[in-house]
Amino acid sequence: MKYLLTIALEPVQEFIAAARRTADLKAGSQLLVETARKVAAHLEAQGAELIFPANTHIDPPNKIVCIVVGDPKTLAIEARKIAQEHLQSEWKSVEGALATLINAELATHQIRNFLEFYVAWAPFQGEYAAAQQQAERLLAGRKALRDFAQPHSPPGLPKSPLDPSRDTVVRLKGNLEVVDEAQKDANLRLKPRETLDAISLLKRVKGRQLAGKVPSTIEMALRSFWGVAEQKASTAVHKLNQIKENLGLAEMEGLFFPRWNDLETDQPIDEETKNDVKKLRHEILTAVGVPEDQLGYYAILVADGDRMGERISSLKTIEEHKTFSQQVASFAGAVRGIVERYGGYLVYCGGDDVMALLPANRALACAKALRDTFQQKVPGATLSAGIALVHFLENLQNAVERARQAERKAKCSRNAVAVALHPRSGEAITATTQWDHFAIWQEWIGAFRQGLACGFPYELYALGQEYEETFIDAAVLKAEAERVLKRKEGAERVQVQFPDWAFQDALSLREFAHLLVIARFLTSYPEVADDDENRAD
Repeated sequence: MKYLLTIALEPVQEFIAAARRTADLKAGSQLLVETARKVAAHLEAQGAELIFPANTHIDPPNKIVCIVVGDPKTLAIEARKIAQEHLQSEWKSVEGALATLINAELATHQIRNFLEFYVAWAPFQGEYAAAQQQAERLLAGRKALRDFAQPHSPPGLPKSPLDPSRDTVVRLKGNLEVVDEAQKDANLRLKPRETLDAISLLKRVKGRQLAGKVPSTIEMALRSFWGVAEQKASTAVHKLNQIKENLGLAEMEGLFFPRWNDLETDQPIDEETKNDVKKLRHEILTAVGVPEDQLGYYAILVADGDRMGERISSLKTIEEHKTFSQQVASFAGAVRGIVERYGGYLVYCGGDDVMALLPANRALACAKALRDTFQQKVPGATLSAGIALVHFLENLQNAVERARQAERKAKCSRNAVAVALHPRSGEAITATTQWDHFAIWQEWIGAFRQGLACGFPYELYALGQEYEETFIDAAVLKAEAERVLKRKEGAERVQVQFPDWAFQDALSLREFAHLLVIARFLTSYPEVADDDENRAD
C-alpha cells in the first residue's frame, strides 16, 4: 500500500541563530542542511518518490514529503536513525580534539537527544489532496504533542549562553569559568564565561574549519565602502595594506576597526604604527564620505515565501506538487548568485527560506532582486523580507533576532519589505513598505544624496506627533508636510512626491518619517553599482 509520508526536522531558526560568530552561524546551517540531505537521500534509496524537495542535489529544506510503499513507520524510524547517526558522526569527528576539555558523557547525551524529528503519514489511494491534508493535520498534531523530555542536567553546572536549555559540557575552574586550555584552544577560542553546550561546541569547531571562507560582521561592514575606497583613496589603501602585511594579518577589517589587543599578530605594534593607521583610516573615510558615528554597520536579511502552506494545500496532484517543488528549487538555486552579486554572503537557503549577510548599502537592492526572482521562478507566489541594519559589535544572536522581527513585521502585510535600523545609541526604528511601493526607497535615498537636509525626517516626525491627538484631513496634513519640505535646505534640487498612504493619519506620517530616517542613514555609505562585488581584501 502507498502512503504519503511527511517528515519535519527541527529546530531550525533557533538552531542556526545560536551563534557568536558568523562562522558558527554558517556551520549550524550546514549541519541542518546536511542532515536533511542524508534523510532525503536515504528515503530515495529505499524507493521513496520524493515530492518535496524536488531532488537531493539542492540544499533541502527541513521538511520532506514523499510517497512510500510498505510500512511507513519502519521507514520513518530508519530515517530518524540516519539523522541521529549523522549528527553523532559529526560530533565524533571533533570529539577527539576536545577530549581533555569536555565532559564527554554529557556531550554525547546532548548530541544524541538534540534533534526533534516529527513524522506523519496518511494512506494514498489516488486522491493526493486528501492524503496531503490529512498528513499535514497529523503532523501539526504531532508537533503539538512534543516529547517534552527533561534534559540531563548534572547539578552545579552553568547553562550554555547560546542555548540556555542545556548545561555546559566544557570543563570549568573553581570560579565557574572555562579552563584556560579551552580558552587557548585554536578550535574553540572560548571567552571565560562562554560555557557552551555540545551542539554549540560542534558548530564552533566546524565554524573554525570554515575560517577564511565566511566573512565576519566586521568584514561585511567594511564591504559597504571598501571598493569605493580602493578607487578614491588608492594610496591610503595601499599603505594600509602594507602595514597589514608587515604585521602578518590575514584580514584588513581587524586593522581598520582596530582593537589592538585582539589582533592576531606576533609583531609588536608601536605607537607610530597606531598613529599611521589612524591617519590612513581618516583619509579613507574622508574620501568615501562615511561619517565616523555611522561607521561599522552591516545588514542581516531574512526572507520567506508568503502563505506557502496554503499554496501547498491547494495542490491537487503529485505532479502539481512536484512542479511547485521544482519551481522553489529553481529559486533556491539562484539565491547564492544574487546575494554574492550584491557583495553578500548566503548563510542559509532552505527552499523559499533565506538568510544572508550583506553590506548595509546593498541589502535593499538585494532583497528586491530576491523578490523579483521568486515571483519569476514561483508564479503567483509572493516573498516578504526583513532587513536589520546593525553594528558589528552587536551580539550576533540578537542581531539575527532583529532581522527575524523585521521579517515578522513584513509578514503582517505580506508581499512587503521591513527595514529595521538599530543604532548603537538611540531608539530602534522600523519602516515597512509593500513591494509595489519599493521605488519610494530609491526616490528618497536619491533625494538625500542630492543634498536634502538631514533634519527633514525629524521635522516630519514632529509634525506627526503634533497632530497625533487631533483629527486632520489628509489633504491638509499633506500640504503641511509639503510646506515643511519646501523651506528645507536642498529642497529646490530634488523632485520627490509624498505617497498618499503616508497621510492616512498622524501615525502613518510618523512611520513614513521613520522610512526617511533610514533612507538618510543609508546615504552615509557610498552608492555602489550592482555588478561591483565591493569586497574587502
